[in-house]
Amino acid sequence: MKPNAIVAALLLALLLAACGQDAGEPSASPTSPPDSRPSATSVLDEGTPSTATSPAIVVTPGENTPVCAADSTLGFLQAQQSASFKVYCPTFLPAGFILEDVHFEETTEPGTPTPGPGIVVAIFKRQSPKASIRFVQGRPGLSVITEMRTSSEGQPTEAAYDGFQANVFAKGVLARSPDGFTHVVFADGLTADELRQVAAAMQPVTP
Repeated sequence: MKPNAIVAALLLALLLAACGQDAGEPSASPTSPPDSRPSATSVLDEGTPSTATSPAIVVTPGENTPVCAADSTLGFLQAQQSASFKVYCPTFLPAGFILEDVHFEETTEPGTPTPGPGIVVAIFKRQSPKASIRFVQGRPGLSVITEMRTSSEGQPTEAAYDGFQANVFAKGVLARSPDGFTHVVFADGLTADELRQVAAAMQPVTP
């Protein structure tokens, strides 16, 4: 046999032996990466509440809606949407007052877990000369009425509150509307005459 043929035969034998060893070993191919796609289970299927919010109730003044002082008409109308009682707003305030807040608060009947009719609270402030007015309407706790009476010295005087009777104290006004709900006005920095004008100009936002 020629030398070249012998060399070729030896190389072929070596290659066949190597192939035989590889056949008995596991494949060296790389493993597939884990599936990174999100699970097909819906978020809503897992019971997660939807983040969608219901649209806010839009209120607009009607023909008989009074013009509330300090551009507060829409705020009082919004509060009226939640209140079961008739909500009043001031149609007169001394110059310089700005609405700070008006909102409805849920309450419970005294001594029980039963939901009450709630209250509407409105706050107006003036920077110069410094003064503030806070209106509380509905069925506030006894502490609110006590606060009004104890914060003022002397006897109250009578005045009109829209079309019914009110008591004017040194620090505010206390009245009860014909439907049985309480109206309290806390004032700081106002004269007695100004308090009477504010009380007399109170009007329901939904006549």
